[in-house]
Amino acid sequence: MQGDPAELVARANAILFGRSASPNEILRLVKPLHEKRYFGLARKLLDRLSTDPAVTADGDLRLRVAHKRALATYKDPDLSTEAKLEQALAILQEADDLETTANQETLGLAGAIHKRMWENTGRERLLETALAFYLRGFEQGVENDYGYTATNAAFILDVLADLESVDEQSKLTGQQTADARREQARAVRRAIAATLPGLATPELENQWWFLVTLGEAYFCLEQYEEAERWLVRAAELPHVPDWERESSSRQLAELFRVEQRHRRRMGKSLDERAERALEKFFGDAGPALASALRGKVGLALSGGGFRASLYHIGVLARLAELDLLRHVEYLSCVSGGAILGAHYYLEVRKLLREKADAEITRDDYIAIVERLSRDFLLGVQRNVRTRIAAEWLTNLKMVFLPDYSRTLRAGELYESEIYSLVKDGEGGKPRWLHELLIHPPDEPPDFRPKDHNWRRANKIPILVLNATTLNTGHNWQFTASWMGEPPAGIDAKIDSNSRLRRMYYEDAPPPHDRMRLGYAVAASACVPGLFEPLSLGNLYPGRVVRLVDGGVHDNQGTAALLEQGCSVLLVSDASGQMDDESAPSKGLLGVPLRSNSVLQARIRVSQYEDLENRLRAGTLKGLMFVHLKHDLGNDVVDWIDCQDPSRQPVARPLTSYGVQREVQRRLAGVRTDLDSFSEVEAYALMTSGYVMTEEALSKPVLGFEVGPAPRTAFSTRAGEKASAWPFLGIEPFMWQAGKDSPLLRQLGAAKRLAFKVWVLVRPLQLAAGLLALVVLFWLGFSIRLSWGEPLFTIAPTLGDLSLSVGSAIMSLLGFGLISRLVQYRKTVQDILIGVGMSTVGFLFARLHLHVFDRLFLWQGGFERVAASSARRSHGNRIQIRRLASETGGSEAAHAEATGVEKGRRETGSTGGT
Repeated sequence: MQGDPAELVARANAILFGRSASPNEILRLVKPLHEKRYFGLARKLLDRLSTDPAVTADGDLRLRVAHKRALATYKDPDLSTEAKLEQALAILQEADDLETTANQETLGLAGAIHKRMWENTGRERLLETALAFYLRGFEQGVENDYGYTATNAAFILDVLADLESVDEQSKLTGQQTADARREQARAVRRAIAATLPGLATPELENQWWFLVTLGEAYFCLEQYEEAERWLVRAAELPHVPDWERESSSRQLAELFRVEQRHRRRMGKSLDERAERALEKFFGDAGPALASALRGKVGLALSGGGFRASLYHIGVLARLAELDLLRHVEYLSCVSGGAILGAHYYLEVRKLLREKADAEITRDDYIAIVERLSRDFLLGVQRNVRTRIAAEWLTNLKMVFLPDYSRTLRAGELYESEIYSLVKDGEGGKPRWLHELLIHPPDEPPDFRPKDHNWRRANKIPILVLNATTLNTGHNWQFTASWMGEPPAGIDAKIDSNSRLRRMYYEDAPPPHDRMRLGYAVAASACVPGLFEPLSLGNLYPGRVVRLVDGGVHDNQGTAALLEQGCSVLLVSDASGQMDDESAPSKGLLGVPLRSNSVLQARIRVSQYEDLENRLRAGTLKGLMFVHLKHDLGNDVVDWIDCQDPSRQPVARPLTSYGVQREVQRRLAGVRTDLDSFSEVEAYALMTSGYVMTEEALSKPVLGFEVGPAPRTAFSTRAGEKASAWPFLGIEPFMWQAGKDSPLLRQLGAAKRLAFKVWVLVRPLQLAAGLLALVVLFWLGFSIRLSWGEPLFTIAPTLGDLSLSVGSAIMSLLGFGLISRLVQYRKTVQDILIGVGMSTVGFLFARLHLHVFDRLFLWQGGFERVAASSARRSHGNRIQIRRLASETGGSEAAHAEATGVEKGRRETGSTGGT
């Protein structure tokens, strides 16, 4: 059967592998390939066909092939975005001079390519160029291309008018340009409405594009009954490719949004018949209408170790309450965000496999995040970092197995200690990426999220785990379908490095035809210098692919969302932002580390500015960007003896989202590590993400309405009151003023990579002091001192020298034998560390897990710190009353001055306690 995908692919590959085929046979095959979105295969067939002598000798056939080839080229997802658009233009230019051509199909394709360039870069000049091509096509007559170039010209005129209406410069100079564009668009549509009905034939009235073009023209001319008639006829057509329905629906929905915004600015309301016509067009596919109006939503979870993971949970909690998680189509994760994102994906996968689309509610997503906040913290408190070294057998494997490393061990622990907590029946078994594809029970066998998500109410999130390739310096992505370097973001003009082409798992050579989820996450979180790169040998000729932390390339994960055409971005950034230092290190190690921080900070700023520019240019409809240093501000430092000091506003004690600034500063400085996090640390990070998201989405930043949603109340045991998110119990303590609150003491130690519990527990400090005294006493007693003798004898005897040389020779021989055993893949340093950890080191790791780590988690328990904070708060109130009685002022005034209770009044929240 011609339309069967497997049959189409088989026929195309047979021709590519050498089977002869006529030009007409190839062109007949290209049409269904386009309909099924196999643009890469179609492009290869057309590239081959373009050199066929029969094609080069026939001018009309050559132009026809060039049109289809340009279309397949600029839509091929396997090519670099900028390169394929330029290549498509070159194909058109070679077949038909773009400066002078009157061919409407050439002009329509040139307009479409420039429109796509605008979407990729946000440069308005490209949109103007697209308009010029479409208008030239319209001038050739609506009847010749059945209004294709005309309707696209009108659409771009409306988009440009909308952009100019919200531009600040346009507000100063008036609306003349925008109004002129709107009137020109109406004139074009009047020509369409006057011409196309007279051309209607039974054959044309069964063509999707013909019916939709007429319906769109009448819709924008406010002739809604006529628009509804043509649009309903289009919707009733059978066998229309899904991508054509989606493309037309999104364009019509965008025109609806543009007109709605225009009328709102004019103080008018849109005719109810407009929305009714759209509803009739979409029919029973109500979610498809909502999806088209909203745009494609992507969620980015940044890197930053478990600090980032825990912060992201708070962000997800508020997004779930606002019923936004069901709309996420792409989930791009980096490092700590990848660890958490994979866990969230597994929970969503379980939900979407068990329930039909119509049965899923907002509460299902809230329940997912509630489980996530509990189970993920349990997994974190298993201390992945220390457990990597806590098993003598795995330490030996790291010595004797050439490709086994701490990175792979970390991936196994992510699965066994965290992902095994997902109640999907798979427990602690290895999880393979290619088995994680989600196929809902109510979808047909050929369901593909990328193609069919738009008509679902609850989107199937496509998980993207980002790593960085040391070989090329490019972004490497793992998904449930493929892995490799995506073409987007690689500009061949300035980047001459090879691109390691992404491949589907079934096409990859064994053993890479399947990839463990834990290993992919470990690659994304593989911090350079702390973990060995994930190595993939025998995958590309003559190369060993080595992958490190995705944050090296893009720590926010936004590039993947832009590549997939997301127009609404939700960005949760808990990355390690660079701190201000009074006296930076000048050491051999400190300077390059600090320089790398500067570089990463500049990349982060550039990425954010790019998102802002896209928002202003209209290629992004909405953007939420929350980060750990939001609203902390920056100080202007005057020089010594400055005679003209800068005037800085007095900083409020609370941020705009109701957290004491010093608390938020310390949260931003929490370690980016993979060790245990106490309840207090975790709850504070979750609450920070939650209240920031709450504040960010209280404003219209997404381009569509986000309804107000109260904080969720979870039912508890019978007879007890409902409570909010458990982590919000710490919120009142994040309001408390003071420089030495129990919470601040906890967060002060949270920046340390080691010895946190020794800083927080006074008895341990005393024990450490006593131990140091004992060691010093023992050393002093052991060193024999006598009058006239040197402190140390450094002259070796002949026997000592012989013993040293012999030991060195035996050591080299021993290391040579071990090196042969491990196939020269491990260095002497690796072997020494591995042997040491297998014999003695794992005992210290066990001691830390079972003693000091448990003590750390106990002292950082929420109830314990809350009780201490409550006692301190009670003491503050007593002090306020005393001050009030002594000075004659009111308690409220003194409470305001000291900051006590101020946070509660500003946010109006109960904190969930």
